[in-house]
Amino acid sequence: MSWRAAMLLLSASLTARVVAAQVPHAPEVYLVTMGPGETVYERYGHNAIWVRDTVDGTDIVYNYGTFDFGHSTAEVARFVGRFAMGRPQYWLGTMTMARSIEIYTFFKRDVELQQLALPAAKRIELAQLLATNALPENRVYTYDYFLDNCSTRVRDMLNRVLDGALQEATTGVPAEGSFRFHTHRSLTNDKPMYLGILLALGPAADAPLDQWGEMFLPAKLQERMRELRVPGEDGRELPVVAREVRLLEMGVYRVEAAPPTWGGWLLLIGSAAALLILTGRAEGPAGVAGRVAATVWLSLAGIGGVVLLFLWFATNHVASAWNHNLFFLTPLAFLMIGTVWSERKREAGGWGPKAAVLTLALVGIGTILAFFPNYGGQWNLQVAALVAPPAVASALLSLRRA
Repeated sequence: MSWRAAMLLLSASLTARVVAAQVPHAPEVYLVTMGPGETVYERYGHNAIWVRDTVDGTDIVYNYGTFDFGHSTAEVARFVGRFAMGRPQYWLGTMTMARSIEIYTFFKRDVELQQLALPAAKRIELAQLLATNALPENRVYTYDYFLDNCSTRVRDMLNRVLDGALQEATTGVPAEGSFRFHTHRSLTNDKPMYLGILLALGPAADAPLDQWGEMFLPAKLQERMRELRVPGEDGRELPVVAREVRLLEMGVYRVEAAPPTWGGWLLLIGSAAALLILTGRAEGPAGVAGRVAATVWLSLAGIGGVVLLFLWFATNHVASAWNHNLFFLTPLAFLMIGTVWSERKREAGGWGPKAAVLTLALVGIGTILAFFPNYGGQWNLQVAALVAPPAVASALLSLRRA
């Protein structure tokens, strides 16, 4: 080999090393999908993106669902206040896969991996975007359970490196159910929470979803990524998911495929409450028991109405606006409490009887709308079954006592 040839070879070798040092190695990237858990904020499942590089040792799970209740009373109060106002603060957290497995094993939740067959440049881009997003000045965001949550953030990040292919493939494609449909089927293990959410959601939660919007659920994002095909370098349609691995299979918690049909039971409970309230027309202990029941109901209905109005007008909970349950739960109920306890032969006067008449009219309108949800826009027949009977009974008792 000549001296000149040796120098050219050495120069080429050094150049290759410099280029290799300047161009980052393309890591493996995975969509990580966690199954549902026990508590309310675990029922929808969870997801994250795992960036793994065996060459440089990178092992980072990027998780958009990180939040902190706080440690002091003031911190907890601040978190609860922001949550009540619809402005909770979440952030993009990071941890190793080993730590993630440890956590989800402890909480008995399933974990599945989908390795993404992205080109090397796209994998590098995704890793860099996530690293930048995880910086302290970028990581915090205002969480919305339907529109901007851990899953929609992962969806949007993947859609970005897919050059919009995920959004293009799913926007306008009809999906199953609505926000209410998925919320109700997810919360069947917690009946008080189920009932509270049932009452709090307005017609915005009943709008039909397309597949893009449905990916607020991690399991739906997993399904859409499994189905997605994008053009390869030769123009052929290729799957985005190269392989799937079930990392943890605990099999402890599951979510129902559809919401429960509890309308009959709720009607039975509501009717029983109404019959008890109507005993308030009698004299003696039975009448006292009925009037106590009416007072309890009217207090709950009044408080419920105040809460629903607060959610509508004072918070960022857009899904609670225009809530038809205000036909049944209204602050007017407070005005009837005094009338319920008035002497039968004495004219009660005041606002009590007027509130009772208006309540009967509102309940009638609300019940009609509940029977025709396609016209009214809100699927709340189960609510009507539970609360219309005691609302009517309390109003009738108020008029009778007046």
